[in-house]
Amino acid sequence: MDTARLEGLGLQVREDAAGTEAVLDLESSPLVNPVTRAFIPEVTFQVMGDRLIPIAPAAVVGLAPILVGALSDVSDIEALLSDAFNEHIFHVQRRSAELQVLGLAPRVDPETLELSTEVVDGDLAVMLVADRLGNFRVARVVRAGEELRTASGHTLELSEFRERVALTGYLSALFGEPASRPQPVPVGAGLVRFADIVEKFGAEALVPPRSSLELLAQLEVNGRPYRFAAARVAGRTFRGLLAGAQGKVWAGRFELDEFPGIVQMVADLLKVSPEAVRLVGPDAPQE
Repeated sequence: MDTARLEGLGLQVREDAAGTEAVLDLESSPLVNPVTRAFIPEVTFQVMGDRLIPIAPAAVVGLAPILVGALSDVSDIEALLSDAFNEHIFHVQRRSAELQVLGLAPRVDPETLELSTEVVDGDLAVMLVADRLGNFRVARVVRAGEELRTASGHTLELSEFRERVALTGYLSALFGEPASRPQPVPVGAGLVRFADIVEKFGAEALVPPRSSLELLAQLEVNGRPYRFAAARVAGRTFRGLLAGAQGKVWAGRFELDEFPGIVQMVADLLKVSPEAVRLVGPDAPQE
C-alpha cells in the first residue's frame, strides 16, 4: 500500500521489522471500553496489501479488517472501526445474556473484551471463548485435573442448547472420560430409558414442537467404546455427535425423517458393517 495514500487518509505511517503499521488518532471521537469506561484514543493497524488489520490496543484485536480502496477520508475509517467495535460489544451482551439463561457465568476480560465462561460437569471443566462475532469455541478442557492438549478448537452454536443439561451432556459426550470398554448407564438419578417412555405413554404419544429432547447412547464398535448424543434443535431437526476414546468423530445436524437409526448411522460414519456396532443398554434397576 502506498504510504502517501495512507497519510492522505489521516493515518500516521511507520515502518518496522514487522512491516508497515498505520496509527489512527481517535482523540476527537474515541472508542469507549464498556468494562473499564476508559477511552481508547488511538488504534494501530497492520497494513496488509489493501487491508488495515487492527492490532492494538487489545480491545480491538480481532475486529474485521478495513479495506482501504473504498475510503475517502479519515472519517470513513472511524465509522467502520466504530461499527465493528459496537457490533462486538453487541455480541458480548447478547451471548452473556444467553449464558446467564443457561445458568453459566459470563466473564469479560477488561483489557481484551473477550467473553468466556466455564462449563463444569463433575470432574470435567470446559472453557468456552467467543470471538468478535459471538461464535464460541472450546479453548481449554480439564478432565480429572489434567488438561487435554488436543481438545481445543472445537466450535459450537450456543443458541442450540436450550438448557444447561443439554450443553453439559454434549460436552461430556465429547470430552468425557474414555473407558477401556463402554460402561452401562445405571437407571436412576433422573435417567430414563426410551423403552420405559414407550411402555408407559404408548408409541402414539407426541412431543410438542417446542419441547427439548436429548438422548445419549453408548456403543461398542469392534471392541472400542463410543458415545452417540443427539438433541432436538427445532421441529424434526436434531443436532448429533459421535465421540470415541480420542474425542469427536463426527458432529452435525440431521432430519429425523432421514435418520437411519443409531446403529446404521454409526456404521456408515465408521465404515463398518452394522453387525460390528453394538448398543450398550443400561443396567436394570436394582431391587
